[in-house]
Amino acid sequence: MPDALRPSAVLAVVLWLWWSPPAWSAPDVAVDSVLALTPLTVVLDGHDHGAKAADIRRALVMQLARNGLPEPGDEVSLFGHSAQWDALELAVIAEPSSPALWVFHLEAERFVRGHLAMSGLVAPELWLDGERRTFEDDRSALDLAAGTHTVWLIHHGVEPETVPELRWIGRAGHDRVSPHLEPRRRVSARLLTNAETAGSLALSPDGRYLAVGFQARNDAADLDLARVEVRDLVQDRIVRQWTSSPPRSLAWSPGGEQLAVHEGDNLWLHDLASGQARLVLANHERIGSWRWHPDGASILFAWTDPYESTNPKRRRLRSLEDRWGTFRDNTQVFQVDAESGLIRPLTTSEVSVNLLDVHPDGDRLLLSERVIDYAEPPHSLFRLFELDLDTLEQREIGRYRQLNAVLFADDGYWLLAGPGLAQGDGATSAGELTPNEYDTQLYALSADGASARSLSRDFDPAFGSMHRLPDGDLLLSATWGESVALVRYRVRDGEFQRLDTGLEVMEQFVASQGEAPVVVVRGTDVAAPQRLHRIDLAANRPELLHDSRAQEYAGVRFGPVRPWSFVNAAGDNIEGRYYLPPGFDPDQSYPLIVYYYGGTTPVNRQFTGRYPFHLWAAKGYVVYVLQPRGTIGYGQTFSALHVNAWGRYTAEDIIEGTDRFVEAHPFIDAERVGNIGASYGGFMTMHLATLTDRYAASISHAGISALTSYWGQGWWGYGYSGIASRGSFPWNNPELYVGQSPVYSADRITTPLLLVTGDSDTNVPPGESHNMFTALQLLGREVELVEFPGQDHWIIDREQRYVWWDTMLAWFDKWLKDEPEWWYHLYPETAPEE
Repeated sequence: MPDALRPSAVLAVVLWLWWSPPAWSAPDVAVDSVLALTPLTVVLDGHDHGAKAADIRRALVMQLARNGLPEPGDEVSLFGHSAQWDALELAVIAEPSSPALWVFHLEAERFVRGHLAMSGLVAPELWLDGERRTFEDDRSALDLAAGTHTVWLIHHGVEPETVPELRWIGRAGHDRVSPHLEPRRRVSARLLTNAETAGSLALSPDGRYLAVGFQARNDAADLDLARVEVRDLVQDRIVRQWTSSPPRSLAWSPGGEQLAVHEGDNLWLHDLASGQARLVLANHERIGSWRWHPDGASILFAWTDPYESTNPKRRRLRSLEDRWGTFRDNTQVFQVDAESGLIRPLTTSEVSVNLLDVHPDGDRLLLSERVIDYAEPPHSLFRLFELDLDTLEQREIGRYRQLNAVLFADDGYWLLAGPGLAQGDGATSAGELTPNEYDTQLYALSADGASARSLSRDFDPAFGSMHRLPDGDLLLSATWGESVALVRYRVRDGEFQRLDTGLEVMEQFVASQGEAPVVVVRGTDVAAPQRLHRIDLAANRPELLHDSRAQEYAGVRFGPVRPWSFVNAAGDNIEGRYYLPPGFDPDQSYPLIVYYYGGTTPVNRQFTGRYPFHLWAAKGYVVYVLQPRGTIGYGQTFSALHVNAWGRYTAEDIIEGTDRFVEAHPFIDAERVGNIGASYGGFMTMHLATLTDRYAASISHAGISALTSYWGQGWWGYGYSGIASRGSFPWNNPELYVGQSPVYSADRITTPLLLVTGDSDTNVPPGESHNMFTALQLLGREVELVEFPGQDHWIIDREQRYVWWDTMLAWFDKWLKDEPEWWYHLYPETAPEE
C-alpha cells in the first residue's frame, strides 16, 4: 500500500486536499477510513423488516442527510438512545461488529467512471448523493462529475474473520478520485436546485406578522417540499406553520385579521386569531392577479376563460399576437365577497383586461387592455382606463405605446414606461441616439392622461416595479448596475433615496401600511444565498430575519468573487466581476469562461440562477462576467447603444474585456478561454464567432442566427425588434438585418460551437439554432446541436436542467481541459472508435 494511503495518513491527506490541488495517481484507491454511526441495532437489528425494509433504510439516510455532513463526535438520538459518529479505520475493526451506517466522500477532480468495490460486509446497501445504487458482483458502477460525492453505506456487520475493504477502481485515465472524511464540500447542481428558498411574502398592515412560502426538494424521499409559516416579528417566533402545495401568492386583509392564500385553483382565508382556514374560492381554475379591497370585505381578482376552437382543422391568425398560446383566452376582473363567497363580474370586455391598482378610497379601479395597433414602434398599444365600482362605468385616461406599471397618485397617476414615451419627456439623448425603451423611467401622468412628466430622466438606474406608501411616497425596485436595489421616491422634495436592504440583488419587497412603514425584502448576494431582511424606513437599517446559508449550505466551500472593471477604447467604464475556484492557487493555470448577455439587462449579482457561475467555478474554471455597452442601469446614453446596433458595441466590449482580463491575470491560460451566452447572449456567441478566433470553445443557448427570421417568427420578435431595431426593417435596413446576422458570415467561424435550445422555444424558435447548425455542418466545421424536448426558452424541468448544465460543462471540459470523457459519456455516439 502506498504511504499516502496508509490509515495513519488519511486525515492528513484529507486536510491537505482542501487547501491545495492533489497529485492524483493510481486508478485503484483504497477507502481506508469512514465515519461510522454506532450503535444502530435499535434501527438495523438484522431482522427482515418485510416490505418496509427498504423504506426504513431510505428514511435513515434521508433524515440523517438533512442535518448536513457529519463530523466525528456528532450525536444522534435514536428512540431514547444516543448514537455517535466516529472516525473508523477499516483495518482495525474489532469483531464481532454490529449493523452500522458508514459515510465517506469521494472527491473527483474531473469526470471519472469506475466502480466502488467492497468486500467483507453483510448485506451492504449504497446511496450516492442521496440516490440508491445497486451492486453487481460486489461492485457498484459510479459515474462521478467533478466535485464532492457523499457515499452512505448501510450494512449488517462484518463477515467473520474478515477485514472489510472499500476501493475506488477507475477505468483507465479515470483515476483522479480521493476519499476523505472532511465535512467540507464543493457546491453541486442538486444542492443549488434543492435548497429551501422563500417565495411569496406578505407583511401584515401593522408590520408585525410576516407570512412566507418556502419550497425545497428532497431527492432521497423523491419529494418536493412546500410550507407556509407566519412569523411574529415582534416576539421573533413562528405562530403558525403548515405544509401545502407552493402558494402562488399571499396577502393580508387591510385590518390584518386574515391571511389570503392562493393555492392551486383555490383561495383560502386563514384567520390569525382562531387559526381556522376557510375556502372562499373553491376549484376556480385560472384565477390570479388578486388583491384585497381597501375595506377588507371583498377581494378583487382576474379570472381567465380559456379559448376553445370550434374548428381544429384550421386557424386563421387574427393578429401578430394571435401566435401567442394564450392570446385568445379572455381574462376579466371579478369581485368576491369575503364573507359569503358570492362573486360578481366587474368587466365584460371582448378583450382581456388587466387589473393595475385599486384607489385607496376603494371607489375606483385602474385597468388596461391591449389594442391591436402596429402603426408605431414598439408595435403595441394599451388603453388605460378607470372603472367606477358603484356604477361600473369606465373613463378612458389615454392610449400608450408603453405601459409597464401604473398606480393612482394624489393628482393623476404614477407611470413606469420607457424614455421615449410619446406623452412624456423622459429621453435625454436629444435626438442624437434613439433611447432604449427597456430603460424604464418614472413619470407623473396627468389626471387627463395627456402629458407625463419624467421624474427620473437624469437618474441612471432603471425601474422594475413600484408600491405606494401611506404617506404618498413610492418604493421602487431598480436595476442599479449589477445590483437590484430598493429606492424610495420622496414626493415632497422630488428626490430618490437608495435604501439599505443588506442585499446586492433584491428579489421581492413587501411593505406595511402604518404611519411608520416597515419593509421586508428577500434576495441574495453574489457570494451569499437567500436571506430575508426587515428594514425600518426611518432608520434605513436592515435586520436579518432568515439566512439560508447556515441551514442549506453548511460545509460548502465557495471560491472568492472579485470585482474587475475596465475603461474601454471608447472611454466607457465596463463593469464586471470574476469567480475563482475553491482552493484557488494563483501559481496554477486555469481555463476561463466568459459570460455576457447584452440584450439588454445586466447579468446581476444574484447568488445563482439558470447559469450557475459558482458551480462552474467549483468545476475548476475561472468565470468572468461583464456588462457591455447597451445594458440598462448605467444611464440612458449607455443603454441607447443597444438600439440598431445588434452586437456592434457589445462585441467590441466582450473581445476587449476578454483580452484585457487575460492580460491582467497571469493565472489564466490564454489558450483555454471559452465563451457562452443565452438568448441575445446566444446571438452574441454566434456573432463573436464570426469576428474572432479568440475563444477555444463557444456555447450559444437559444441564440439568434438571422435577425429577419427571429423578427418574423419569434412570438415576441417583432416587439423586441421594435425596441432593439427601432425604425429598421428588412426592407429599409438590409445592412442591419443581413450584416449583423451571424448565419450570413458562418464561413468565418472556426471555433468549436455548441448550440443548445428547447425544441418548443416560442421566444427564439429552435430554427435559429438549426440555421447555424446547417451552415456549419455543410462547411465541415466543429458544431453540435442539442435540443431539449418539451422545453421552451428556459430549461425548466428539473432532470433536464441537470443534463443541460452537464452538457455545457462537458463541452468546455472537452475543449478547454482536453478532457472529453464527460462529453463522450453524455453523447457516446460522438466518441471516436477504439
